[in-house]
Amino acid sequence: MNTSDDLLSRLYDIKGLDRISWWPLAPGWWALLAMAALALIVGGVVYRRRLAYARSWKGDASRAFAALDAQLAQGDVQKAGAALSGLMRRVAMKRYSREECAGLQGQDWLHWLTAKDPAGFNWAEHGQLLVEAPYAPPGHHATAEPFKALIAAARGWIK
Repeated sequence: MNTSDDLLSRLYDIKGLDRISWWPLAPGWWALLAMAALALIVGGVVYRRRLAYARSWKGDASRAFAALDAQLAQGDVQKAGAALSGLMRRVAMKRYSREECAGLQGQDWLHWLTAKDPAGFNWAEHGQLLVEAPYAPPGHHATAEPFKALIAAARGWIK
């Protein structure tokens, strides 16, 4: 044990070294700060785009389509048909001018939709339910299949 005490007694402290400063930062910390700033900027841009979409007429239409799907799942075909008709009119007035489409009724409305549909869906032939549904007596259209086809065509028309 005597030998280890002799070795320990020969050790001495190093004097004259300054403490290591945290500034300037090492390159790794600068890279980490740059990535964090980039993540904040990208996150802010994504958040603002989603917020703008949610407040736009396309976001409104997306929520309305979800409500239509829920109404059809519950078997409420009459309300779904009336809601689809109203949705198509709202979107048409947002996308085009109010003067161009607000006064259209019946077959004129369906022909206008056919002319403006980029997918080429024949609304005049298949969209009669769109015109009749808001005014039909309860239970008039018992099946949901024609409305599902119209909803699919409306989704294509809105995009």
